[in-house]
Amino acid sequence: MNQKVYRIGIVKYTDHASLNRIETGIKAGLDQLSQKYGTRLDYNGLVYDGQADTERMKEIGRKLAEERVDLVVSIATPPTAAMKQTLEEAGIPMIFRAVSDPISAGVIESFEHPGRLITGTSDSLDGAELAGVMCRILPDIKKAGLLYSKEEFSSIIPIKEAKEYLENAGIAWVEATPGSISEVKAAAEELIAQGVQAVLTPTDNTIMSAELEISPVFTEAGIPQFTGSHAFTINGAFMGLGSSYHDSDIAYMGLVEDLLFKGKDPYDMPVIRDPHSFSAFNNQVLDVLGYDRNQLEQRVGGLGMKTMFLDTQEEFGEDSDV
Repeated sequence: MNQKVYRIGIVKYTDHASLNRIETGIKAGLDQLSQKYGTRLDYNGLVYDGQADTERMKEIGRKLAEERVDLVVSIATPPTAAMKQTLEEAGIPMIFRAVSDPISAGVIESFEHPGRLITGTSDSLDGAELAGVMCRILPDIKKAGLLYSKEEFSSIIPIKEAKEYLENAGIAWVEATPGSISEVKAAAEELIAQGVQAVLTPTDNTIMSAELEISPVFTEAGIPQFTGSHAFTINGAFMGLGSSYHDSDIAYMGLVEDLLFKGKDPYDMPVIRDPHSFSAFNNQVLDVLGYDRNQLEQRVGGLGMKTMFLDTQEEFGEDSDV
């Protein structure tokens, strides 16, 4: 008896810690489902890095359509948006990961009924929540910097929410919006020159790709950077809101299982939203800036969040759950 084979394309936006960890989780999940169902979910030769290039991601989508794969898993907003139409026209379903605002990005119709051939998990960020954490930790802050790329759909709504929160709290803000990874360091230096006391960065892939370069710049200037993902913390940011990769891996596996093995229609498979359940602080940055860990735990605990302390590293371990 021949073993059933499903061919799965995996496409990530670019090479950075958070997306690489998600890719690792996707592969592990596909392997587990292969074992569970005695079949083969084959992604060999079908894993692509979009290299932060929209045209490249569109070409990858066309290639996967020509290959007639059974499913495409996209990691982050840009490849999801770039490939959606091509894959839909070819009748190939797509399950996305780490798309922070899939409605504004135009990739789904609603969280409850995503679309004819698309669903996924979303790490949607509440910008007001991030600004609230900053104000809880820095109650005397008068001026904040906003660092994000206007090219990132995932940043649009959180930045709007953060601005509204800051304005209501009487806190001035300035922004820097680099258009590419190469411009991020200069944007960070621009915010420092404008005298900000802290910097807010949403779940922005452009900034994340340069985080290892800019985090020392902020730390040396004595400025804490508050971010939308603990992946930033691992790459040297002061703080990042966190959710469990392990929990999201399980949710994603359930979607793949429902689609391939239980015959469910993506339109009736709601997008699963990852909750932000903890604030992660960077140990090395805390030591340089002189923050008290017990005080941080108390202040964040007042918001109903747990606290985690992480070390700087360039990459997540393959077995990382956060």
